Order: sequence, then structure tokens, then C-alpha cells
Amino acid sequence: MFCCLTLIGGLVLFIIFIVFLAKRKKSLRIQNRVNTLKDKANSWDESEVIEFNPRTKLLEDDFNEMTDRLKKRIVVPNLDEPQNSPYGTPATYVNMVADHMTNSFDFSMVNNVLCQFKHFKTVIGDINLHFIHMVGSEEKKSTPIMLLHGWPSTVWEFHKSIPMLVEEGYTIIAPSLPGHGFTEPPSVTGVTPAVMACAYHKLMIQLGYKRFIVHGGDWGAIIGSLMTYMYPESVIGLHNTMNHFKLGWRQILQTLVGAVFPSLVYTTEEEKRFMHPMFKFSERMYRKFAYFHVQSVLPDSYGYGMVDSPVGLIGWIGSRFVLWSTNGYDTVLEMWREGVQNFGIENICSNLAIFWTQKNALSSMRIYHEFYWNDKELFSNLTIPNVPVAISNFPNEIIHLTKFASWTTFKNIKQFNYHTHGGHFSHIDNTEAVVGDLTSFIQKLQ
Repeated sequence: MFCCLTLIGGLVLFIIFIVFLAKRKKSLRIQNRVNTLKDKANSWDESEVIEFNPRTKLLEDDFNEMTDRLKKRIVVPNLDEPQNSPYGTPATYVNMVADHMTNSFDFSMVNNVLCQFKHFKTVIGDINLHFIHMVGSEEKKSTPIMLLHGWPSTVWEFHKSIPMLVEEGYTIIAPSLPGHGFTEPPSVTGVTPAVMACAYHKLMIQLGYKRFIVHGGDWGAIIGSLMTYMYPESVIGLHNTMNHFKLGWRQILQTLVGAVFPSLVYTTEEEKRFMHPMFKFSERMYRKFAYFHVQSVLPDSYGYGMVDSPVGLIGWIGSRFVLWSTNGYDTVLEMWREGVQNFGIENICSNLAIFWTQKNALSSMRIYHEFYWNDKELFSNLTIPNVPVAISNFPNEIIHLTKFASWTTFKNIKQFNYHTHGGHFSHIDNTEAVVGDLTSFIQKLQ
């Protein structure tokens, strides 16, 4: 009996030792990755910052080519569109957007709106970077805000938020992601979200901002979190509108207990509505994240069709604006109608026009591949212990975690707000709420 207990005890200690070594090895590997990224960023030379006019890239001829192709498009046969089992983007939606783009949309409006901001370009590492830079008042110059968008988006996403923040006196820096909008595709592979975080940090230092606020959604939230992790001395506070999904013990525990006893773990009606019952939550995640796997493995295969065909662009990228702006409707067509209403047909067409004229639908999707094969381990082990964090939760967001589960990544959560409407693109469909959350968070830090 004693020998048996000794053997079991020895086996347990051996397993603990192996787990410790594996974690230690992973920790060293991650730290080496971070050190390598930061060392490379330190070697980048500073490049001249030059003014940029969007009108030189948003050309009427390119947009006319888009509308000409839409007018000559092959009309998809009227296949049966089921009421509650989506096959993908409905033909009625594709035709509605195509018709609006060709008959009603004012392309000059995109230029007019974007040209109210000051645009610049500079080269950082392997990135020919575009960014908006609006200088605020002297009183609030000490808290510049970097706004980071994600996919499939552009700086257009902030066209309502920037004037509101500038009016309050804040300095705004809003870069276009590499391969998105007016930032050209990187000249080399390997430009991952972590590399982008280093480049954005370098940009802020180059502009003279040693300490700043970072705000992001989608990839912007991931890049901002990576920047905060690697350069905590520079980030005053981090505000995200998309919470991170990191499978830790808190998420597993909450999921298991919440599936049976929701009232024990979900403290608000919003949490309960989104996370319970479990099968509905799982189905929603499965449907909304199918694209992630495709773009992580085969981004170029899908990209060719979108660069060459505006119908393909509407069907894939254009559908994200709708799907991520609505949630939980009984019928497919009802869901799409609501999504279009929330995001707005003009915003859909404006983003699609930018993607088409800049020919970067393909390059924009490569961020998924770069992340999956290069940054996944770094991000999945991300912990931010000290920098203050705020998270805004919108009911139609594609990822939703409770505050309890969020502590797996963020140890210093200062603000955790829920809102009654809004989705993945909250700067579009609930501008006042997201700007209000951001400014109230900054005031708390002061």
C-alpha cells in the first residue's frame, strides 16, 4: 500500500514538474518573441511625415468602373431563401446594395466627409502608413487618443466620432490598418498584429506622444491590447469595444455552471440574454466565426474574387456590416433588414467604395493568416496586470464575455459598461455611447 501511494505521489510530482517546464518554456518563447519584435522596431529609421489628400486615391473613374460592373452583373437566379436557416448572403441584399450603389449613392460624399480631417503618410518599417491626425486643445493635449479600427473596416468607421472627440478638445490619431484603406499592403509577409502594434507605438513616439490612450474594436482591440502588453509605460489606458476571447479557467467555469444555473454566474440581464441558453450562444458563435477559419487559412483564394468583382465584394465583405450589427432574429430576412437599418446603407456603400477603389479586399484579409500562424500563442497568453482598462459591451457584438471572465486578461478593469443597442461597429450605430464611454474613462484616469 505504501509503495503504491509512493508511486502515485511520484507520478503526480513528475506531471507537475513536466507542466511547470512546459509553461516555463512557453513563457521564455513568448518573451523572446516580444524582445525580438521590440528590437526590430527600435532599428526602424524615422521617415518623413507628409500630408496626404484622400481625393488623390478616391478616384471617380475607379468608382465608375465599379458601378459599370454592377450594372452588367449576372443576376443570381431566385433560389429559395429559407426563413430560419441562412445559406449565406441573400440575393435580395446583394441586389439591394448593388442597385443603391449604381442609382443613388453619392461617391463624392465619401471624399467630402474624409477631407474634413487632416491626413498624413509615413513609412514605418515595412509599412507605408496612412493616418488621420487632429490636434486638440492645449488643455487636453496630454491625453492623445489613438483610434484603431479592424476588419472589414476603414477610418470611415470613425467619421462621426472624431469630430465629437475633437470638439471636446482631444487630439486624435487614427491610422489605417496595413492593407486597408489608404495604408498600402506591406511589401513583405510577416506583418502581424504584434508588428502593427510596434509600428503604431513608433508612430506615436515619432509624433511626440510618449503617453497616450488606446481605443480599439475588432483587430484594433487586439492590436491595442498587444501594444499595451509590450509598451505598458506608454499606454495611459486601454478602451476596447470588443472583448477578447481567451479560453481560461474562468470562461470554462462560467460556461459550465451558467449552462445549468445561469442566475449564479450572470449578474445582469444582458449577460444572461447573450450567454444563455448555451446552445443558442454556441450556434451564434459558430455562424458568426465561420469566416475566421477561412481567412486564417486561405485569405487569397477568396480575395481574388472580391478584387475583381464588386458583387463578390458585396456578398462577402458587405455582409459583415449587416451580420455584425444585428442579433437573434427569428427569420433570416428580418435579421438582414434590421442589420441594414442599424449600420445604414450609406455606410455600407461608403466602406465598399473605399475597398473597391483601393483594391485591397485581398490584402485586408491577410491579417487573419498572419495572426493565426505567428501571433496566436503570444495573444492567447496575454495578461495586462497594471494598465487601466475599460470595456464597452454592445448587445450585437460578435464576442461577449462577462467581467469575471475578462479578468483572465485584464487585471485592472476600471470601467465595464453595458448598452441596450449597438453592435460590432459601435462608432457607426451607437456613436454617442462609445464616445461617452471613452471620455468618461479618460476622466476617471485623471
